[in-house]
Amino acid sequence: MNFNIAHKIFGIALVVLALMAAVAVFSVRFTAEISAELDLVANKQLPLSDTISQTNVKILEQGLLLQRLFALPNESSKAIKRLNQLTEEIEADFDKSYRLMVEEEKNRYAPGTIFELEKSLKRVEVKYRDYQQKALEMLALHETGDEEAFHRLLPDFNELQNAVDKEIAVLRSHVERVADEAVRRADSSEKLLLYLNAALTVLSAVLGLGIAFWVTQMLVRNVRNLVAAAEKVGDGNLDVQVPVVTQDEVGVLTHSFNSMVGDLQLKERIKDTFGKYMDPRIVTRLIENPELTRLGGERQEMTVMFIDLQGYTSISEKLPAAGLVQLLNMFLSHMTEAVSQNKGVINDFLGDAVMAYWGPPFTDENEHAALACRTALQAFENFEKYKADVAAELGTQVDGLEIAMRIGISTGNVISGNIGSKATRKFSVVGDPVNLGARLEGANKTYGTRIMLSERTKELAGDSLDVRELDLIRVKGKSLPTRIYELLPSPQNHARFAEGLEAYRRQDWEKAKELFQASRTEHPEDPVPAVFLERISHLMVDPPGDDWDGVWEFQTK
Repeated sequence: MNFNIAHKIFGIALVVLALMAAVAVFSVRFTAEISAELDLVANKQLPLSDTISQTNVKILEQGLLLQRLFALPNESSKAIKRLNQLTEEIEADFDKSYRLMVEEEKNRYAPGTIFELEKSLKRVEVKYRDYQQKALEMLALHETGDEEAFHRLLPDFNELQNAVDKEIAVLRSHVERVADEAVRRADSSEKLLLYLNAALTVLSAVLGLGIAFWVTQMLVRNVRNLVAAAEKVGDGNLDVQVPVVTQDEVGVLTHSFNSMVGDLQLKERIKDTFGKYMDPRIVTRLIENPELTRLGGERQEMTVMFIDLQGYTSISEKLPAAGLVQLLNMFLSHMTEAVSQNKGVINDFLGDAVMAYWGPPFTDENEHAALACRTALQAFENFEKYKADVAAELGTQVDGLEIAMRIGISTGNVISGNIGSKATRKFSVVGDPVNLGARLEGANKTYGTRIMLSERTKELAGDSLDVRELDLIRVKGKSLPTRIYELLPSPQNHARFAEGLEAYRRQDWEKAKELFQASRTEHPEDPVPAVFLERISHLMVDPPGDDWDGVWEFQTK
């Protein structure tokens, strides 16, 4: 009969479970016996021994009290009262001893020994009754005052007391022997339990391991083939196929593994083909979620960046085609590196410009603005490396060329998704923030800045950035003004510039002019104060009016 893997594993589990059940049954049985023996000793035999000892002490106390009746006449009344009390207590002790023996008879080991104990206890009681009778006679002589007769009876009384003591000693010896036997039985049961547990545990281990080894030997060959193939796949080698040699679950698994590797080969070919035209993460997302290949998108807040190589037109006129392509490819490679290292997605190469974006599902919804700003700073670090590489690769071909770069960053609600036509489509983002990012990149030319941010980008990026407010502008195509900021590579004090901006907006031209000139003196390399000084010179000649809101209109894109 052929068993599948489930049956084999279930059989192993069943055998181990049966052995565990046997161990449990034996454990419960012997534990119960040990508990019973210990209960017999603790709750029956020890109390019985204690009761017999107390009875013996009370009988001895009776004897002493009787002998002192005539020796201490002033205490006779107290002694007689105590004698009567002791008699009652001794009677109660006999009753308690008999009750303990009756309860002990329930123990399966007890009947024979209990019979001996009962006979011994009855002999004690008989001797005590003789002793008690003699004590009553002596009390009667005490009451009549016949001291001489009282003393004649003392030897017989002492002899009876000694007889009671001997019988009590015999009884205690029997009780101790019974207790010792119970302890020995408990100890023997405990040892037997340990041996059985050990033996059954070893047996369970041997049988379990033996059956498991037998089943493993039947499965190990195909499993090893699968493991070896999986390791090759893990190392990136997808040209593997595992032969299907059985029809059990391992055979089914092998067939599924081969199908999976085939799918991976197909996906890798798709990634390899299209990963050169769009971000690999987009390709992966489209492969894992085929429904995203349909035209459409979703609205969400994201951050968009535009990076532009300044003066590209002039550069293209001076370089040969091969040099120009090499220069452009090197620029795009350095910028792509900065974007990719900060979780950004390259949306497009627009000639000499790069458009990238950040946001879900590629980044966390709370970090996309900060990542874009970090990318901008790294992009300018890479730009310095790029210029060094250009000089090394193109040599004298780039002598005299001024190579610069500008970046615009905007954050807002965009539509991201598969956009295009039935013939051609791409995963992209569209919306006002995209247009604003392009406008901010171009607005750098007006102010002489390098990295310009929208107000929403500055808010989301947090206070860890070094920024300064530049202006309040209205770009072409938008009716609402936009507050713009410059991202600085390091902390700088632009307090004079900020004060000048406030004076400028309230049309205090002289004060604004003074502050902007002071700012230019403090930071001679900063081109922005000169822009406002020139603007103020025109506004002083042609004032904007009392209803001016401080917004500067951009008439070109």
